[in-house]
Amino acid sequence: MNFTATMPDNTQRRDAMETRLRYLPIADATEGMLLGAPLVLSEHGINTFSLPVGHALTESNIRQMNVRHAEFVCIQIPDERTLEERDAEWAASETRLRHIFRSADLKNPVMSRLYETVLAFRRG
Repeated sequence: MNFTATMPDNTQRRDAMETRLRYLPIADATEGMLLGAPLVLSEHGINTFSLPVGHALTESNIRQMNVRHAEFVCIQIPDERTLEERDAEWAASETRLRHIFRSADLKNPVMSRLYETVLAFRRG
């Protein structure tokens, strides 16, 4: 059983209703939670179940994910942090990432793309 979640676009402008993404075990998912990334479950290379980003989970969806042995789900939750708190967390996260990649050759296109992908993921 494979689980694939595409990376959400983190370049969206800041709206009045801010959200952040969280990955939860299926056991912690509850009815009404909104998917933060598309959910695609596949078996032997065949997609057996999928839900779009923004879909509100139902009890039936959660049962189907359990039957198909999904392990986790990406959901959107309200982001109640202030702009200053978000900026401070982002700066700290970016500093940690620069430390992790301190020995990497970011002029290498593959390594540069990896760095940018992880950076975008952490921002989400």
